[in-house]
Amino acid sequence: MATRGSALIRGASEATLRRKHTSFPAFLLPTRPAVPAIFVSSRRGKSTSATKDKGKERYNFNTSIEFSSEPDPDHVNWRKVTATDLVARKEPPTRVKMLVRDFIDDSLYNPNYGYFSHHATIFTPPKDGFDITSFRDVAHFQETVAERYEREYGLEPTEGAQGGLGRQVWHTPTELFKPYYARSLISAIVQSYKLYHFPSEPLIIYEIGAGNGSFMVDSLTYLRDHYPDVFARTKYRIIEISGALAKGQRERAEKEGFGKKVQVLNKDFFQWDGVGGGDQPCFVIALEVFDNFAHDMVRYELDTLTPRQAVVGIDASGDFSLLYETINDPLVSRVLSYNRLLPQSSSTLPPLPYPLLYSETLRKAYASMPFAPNLSAPDFLPTKAVLFAEKLREKLPGHRLLMADFDELPDAVDGRNGPVVQTRYGNSMIPCETFLVKQGYFDIFFPTNFEHFRDLYSIIMNSPSPTIPSPSSTSDSPSSSPLKIKQDFFSHSSGVKGFRRRNIGIYTHADFLAKFGGKEILDKTTVKDGANVMTAMYKNAKMMF
Repeated sequence: MATRGSALIRGASEATLRRKHTSFPAFLLPTRPAVPAIFVSSRRGKSTSATKDKGKERYNFNTSIEFSSEPDPDHVNWRKVTATDLVARKEPPTRVKMLVRDFIDDSLYNPNYGYFSHHATIFTPPKDGFDITSFRDVAHFQETVAERYEREYGLEPTEGAQGGLGRQVWHTPTELFKPYYARSLISAIVQSYKLYHFPSEPLIIYEIGAGNGSFMVDSLTYLRDHYPDVFARTKYRIIEISGALAKGQRERAEKEGFGKKVQVLNKDFFQWDGVGGGDQPCFVIALEVFDNFAHDMVRYELDTLTPRQAVVGIDASGDFSLLYETINDPLVSRVLSYNRLLPQSSSTLPPLPYPLLYSETLRKAYASMPFAPNLSAPDFLPTKAVLFAEKLREKLPGHRLLMADFDELPDAVDGRNGPVVQTRYGNSMIPCETFLVKQGYFDIFFPTNFEHFRDLYSIIMNSPSPTIPSPSSTSDSPSSSPLKIKQDFFSHSSGVKGFRRRNIGIYTHADFLAKFGGKEILDKTTVKDGANVMTAMYKNAKMMF
């Protein structure tokens, strides 16, 4: 839910770059026009014209939706890797292929060349926050924030080979509306805790990715000052992937007097082994986290609606291509399986127009037309978000989840749930039309379909084990064979204890703050003309609790 910036694309044509009216570093500019894409099935074939001009860099290469052409046959010799395999690399790999989620994870999180290792900074307000009631109106508040942004961060470029690419500064609601945003959210948690668990159980809070530690400090300060009986029973744990941020969070907790209350675990949540007593009631907070959860991409063959998983190929020159293959990744298979357990909807069916979706004859006729694609539009599956829910089911089955993020984004890449790909160059924020961009130079973030994730989350929490069986790996199409589940899958004895009785609420940003913030907090975030800055901003964000 941070406000982000935009970018330089490895994958944009020179004409596209000119339209942005920006001067770009020569090493990011295309050296020749983009060439047609090559989308391939699992069939092997002869080399195409894509093998020509090997010494030249090629941009926007292999990104259309043609399914008839064949790739460079050398791709069968490329090693298939994951983002974890590349952690120790100092430079982006070549002659490899990886799933889309691994490509995105590597681009964002690689400790040596990943985007967040170099370009991301969190906006810091005055120590005690802005005196919101002193502003004339919302526009006056936004202008003041912009002035502080320019004064504190300006147009500072990064150094070295990436000179000219500016630091991207996130404007999170926790920082902008300090301390009132955190107080509103922790009030919701306190209400639930006092209703169900106080005083027999401690208040255990896990924050996933705590940034500068502002939410932790504001929340614990509020509990200490307003709910001392709850504060005495509070344990606050942060799971933070960044070593630098984890160090800063520990130091800030000590400085604010919360050192004995706060435990900072410098771990990747997806690699986390849990702690003792994980089945205790607890609250998990994920703010501005889901948008950077990598997705996988599938497309569906028009004639059979068989899904194909996308694989990013990186050749010896560092150029990208997309290859399509039979679904064989267990996580992709599970997400498709979960979707088939849900009622049919625009979130679960292949992304095709209604007539094509329900008429095989029309699909075949359409696919036979000249220049017609025989794959659907891209479908970006929230695989890492699903893995996150499965991890919660496994390690913290007694949790209650509070998450906040974007539910829609402008300038997104084409496709269902397509990401925004952007970076800051000088004082310009520049969006891209593809996620196949130079690793480490671009922020890649996704909207969250809250209603769809709620349904997936409910299935996972109601399942008798952290994961459900995936379709048979011997089938070319997971959709061609029914999902096999145990007879008691939906029995009262399966799933997380008590989960079926929970009401999972989805709120707009404004509705949540109005419901849980309370009059005192809302009054302190109201400007002179009567508007409330917290509820007036972030209209494209939602919360789930």
